[in-house]
Amino acid sequence: MSSIMDMITAAVIFGVLTLTVARVQSNINVSAYQNQYNVIVQTNAVELARQIEWDFTKIGHRASGQKILMADLTEIRFVADLDNATVTNTVRYYVADVSQCPTTSNAKDFPLFRIQDGETVKQNWGLTSFRISYFDAANVKIPTPITSVSDLDRIHSINVAFQLESPEPVISMHDTTWAAASWEKTIVPRNLGNLSY
Repeated sequence: MSSIMDMITAAVIFGVLTLTVARVQSNINVSAYQNQYNVIVQTNAVELARQIEWDFTKIGHRASGQKILMADLTEIRFVADLDNATVTNTVRYYVADVSQCPTTSNAKDFPLFRIQDGETVKQNWGLTSFRISYFDAANVKIPTPITSVSDLDRIHSINVAFQLESPEPVISMHDTTWAAASWEKTIVPRNLGNLSY
């Protein structure tokens, strides 16, 4: 009788240990997914921030005439010599809606389009928020959309803010937790206003 009790006790202990090991392995897997998605989202945020800073700081570089052609909350069109090659480029940034990013499980992400001299690049960074604000030399916000040439000429600085989220949920298809990263910066292009470098 005691050997049967020993076997039952051993089976219960083995079952508890097996469940504990499975739970620990599950937690390790979840942590690995979270870390992986966090790294991907943060890397994408850094790359997008670098791209925007590079382009926006060059607004008006070696350009004569109108430097910003269009300015809205989620869209901007400007001219600049981006490569410092005495060739003026026309650049447009704008966002699309979520229907143009159907390949991810995140229902909130949308693509960013960058058009340079007629060549369109659709960028799927995992954007869930993208906003551009414009300020004059006195740091007063200019209401969007900015349509008149006189108001476009008042733009002195540009604030860009965005948020990225992972394309898939961090834990499972049933979880709504997403890895996320935000970025915001006010950029003062040196070639706006009366000065030109």
